[in-house]
Amino acid sequence: MKRFFLGLLHFLSAGAAEAKLMDVAHFKLDNGLDVLVIENRKAPVAVQMLYYKTGSMYDPKGKGGIAHLLEHLMFRGTKRVKDKEFNNLTHEFGAENNAYTTFDETAYYEFSDISKLELMMALEADRMTGLDISDEAFEAERNIVFEERMQRYESVPSALFYETMRKLLWQDSPLANPVSGSPAEIKGLKKEDAEAFYRKWYRPDNALLVLVGDLEANEAKKLAVKYYGGLKNPKLAAEDKEKAEDVAVKGAVSRVTMALDGVEQPRYMAAIRLEKEAFSKKDILALSLFSEYLAGDDTSFLFDKLVYDKKALLSVDTGVSYAEDLGGSFGFYAVPAKEGIGEREISLLLEQEVAEALAAFDKEQLEKIKNEMLVDVVYLQENPEVSARFAGNMFMAGYEANEIVNYDEMIGAITLEDVHSAWEKVRAGKVQVAGFLEAKK
Repeated sequence: MKRFFLGLLHFLSAGAAEAKLMDVAHFKLDNGLDVLVIENRKAPVAVQMLYYKTGSMYDPKGKGGIAHLLEHLMFRGTKRVKDKEFNNLTHEFGAENNAYTTFDETAYYEFSDISKLELMMALEADRMTGLDISDEAFEAERNIVFEERMQRYESVPSALFYETMRKLLWQDSPLANPVSGSPAEIKGLKKEDAEAFYRKWYRPDNALLVLVGDLEANEAKKLAVKYYGGLKNPKLAAEDKEKAEDVAVKGAVSRVTMALDGVEQPRYMAAIRLEKEAFSKKDILALSLFSEYLAGDDTSFLFDKLVYDKKALLSVDTGVSYAEDLGGSFGFYAVPAKEGIGEREISLLLEQEVAEALAAFDKEQLEKIKNEMLVDVVYLQENPEVSARFAGNMFMAGYEANEIVNYDEMIGAITLEDVHSAWEKVRAGKVQVAGFLEAKK
């Protein structure tokens, strides 16, 4: 689960090197549940986030979408809480809740008055092991998930385009699995599939609990033990404990053009696959800085060259994500400014301008980018919701508590040599894809 997120870097600030980013306490319960606690006394509120280390890449073959469907079912009934009462109770007591599923994690979130934290913890702990899926609830949520797929993907050309590009990039790897699953897979899912997935992955030793708000670490630990400490891990057969399978990498450079109905604006995407365990934390931080320099905003290098100067693009963006035990990608995204600029033209423009950007990236520019990426530490420290997401995502990404606290210092230590070294590793990637989406004629 060691993923590194570029977007999280925006929550840091320049000048924070001499002060702690936040105080983060970490402990593990006897049943294997990891717990992070961040004290924030600025308001009588609390945030609870519970991460499960599972997502679409763990969907069994032919049962795509089951991780996402289970996320929906978690808001239905348990053996103690009646169907739909989870939402009713949280809303009745003035709390907010939400959830999301990605390719490698599923997270649940509650934000409430501090006086309601114990209720939120009791409800969340209850559905970790007590989910009770009725036939009616399963059918209703499967229909909702199917309609979401049809509305958000089958009816949205850009979504189908990016999904196709991800499949090309990840080939036969489970990382190619769409989070939503395909329409046919969703229709074929059964209640037994959800129950099996739940038993396999929803357990204390496969989860992370994050508590942020008006409480100290010792108090939080007592509450974690009280509500989660008694939960047991299910007894699984050896084969049930296996993670998603490793798949051999097949080197390939793919170029595709997709023509679909309903395309209002052509789009370009290219990505280079970053192989697992090939990049260090320093490499990914260096690439994040370089990505910010390339296309962080409308004053960035690529925006200036390709949007303002050459007027070839309407917009351009880059992004990097990485998981030490999974892999990742460095991606480029663009919208052409006029007809006649397709995949090859944009690819050549980007290749040329990225090379120029790397040559122009000096120490002064590096320090400027570091400062721009470290602007919002005060907001991070004051907002418990942002703090919870930041710390939780970083821990899931493989950072220890002390590294989260000193993350700004890690950014400050990146050198130009680190940037050049990391980019050379990217350029050596064996799997590269580039694609163009246009309207069907």
